[in-house]
Amino acid sequence: MEALRLANSAFAVDLYKQLCEKEPADNILFSPICLSTSLSLAQVGAKGDTADEIGQVLHFENVKDVPFGFQTVTSDVNKLSSFYSLKLIKRLYVEKSLNLSTEFISSTKRPYAKEMETVDFKDKLEETKGQINNSIKELTDGHFENILADNSVNDQTKILVVNAAYFVGKWMKKFPESETKECPFRINQTLPRTKVVAKAELCYSRDTMPTPEAEEVFPVCTCAGRLLGGRIGRGPHPIISVDTHP
Repeated sequence: MEALRLANSAFAVDLYKQLCEKEPADNILFSPICLSTSLSLAQVGAKGDTADEIGQVLHFENVKDVPFGFQTVTSDVNKLSSFYSLKLIKRLYVEKSLNLSTEFISSTKRPYAKEMETVDFKDKLEETKGQINNSIKELTDGHFENILADNSVNDQTKILVVNAAYFVGKWMKKFPESETKECPFRINQTLPRTKVVAKAELCYSRDTMPTPEAEEVFPVCTCAGRLLGGRIGRGPHPIISVDTHP
């Protein structure tokens, strides 16, 4: 589990840096665990140089059992809490005419046993797309509608991996609406943004997240380090991070 956490953290930082270089003035939001889960499945179905390259990108050199690791991650993240809702949804859809190898089935059985479904992309494409969209919408409590874009799949699609993640949490200290106002906010020297802001005293520590209050809301955030001029709080979980900027 620790090796997978370190691998996913390294992959997240690599991708974050590339996205920042490409769009330095834009806000960035992505889920490293969703991307690495999908790519790890592609690695299972690949061989030779392709499998090696995927493993290098995902920093899997020291991860002994990748499928089991992701199975554990999903199980831990999806545990119920009265303070927040964090869900990782993963589904694997396989064209019914595709003959999967025994090795692939064996490697994906544990992490995807309950999430693997045989579908008909070839002859019932639109019907299948509708079923997938409705299924993901239901699994995410209506937060994701029509997750499949018009041209995302076609009648030649053989395997489709769908990953979705969403978080809903409660503020320990809510901002009173009567005490909020619009103020100028700049993300750099040239690009202003207008945001609704409010002043409040919030617990924060650079080296350790405050306890027990923080752990009551998000028990996995325990330690911090610096990342690209900001601060990132990292816990023992390979997905959870809290990014703050001075």
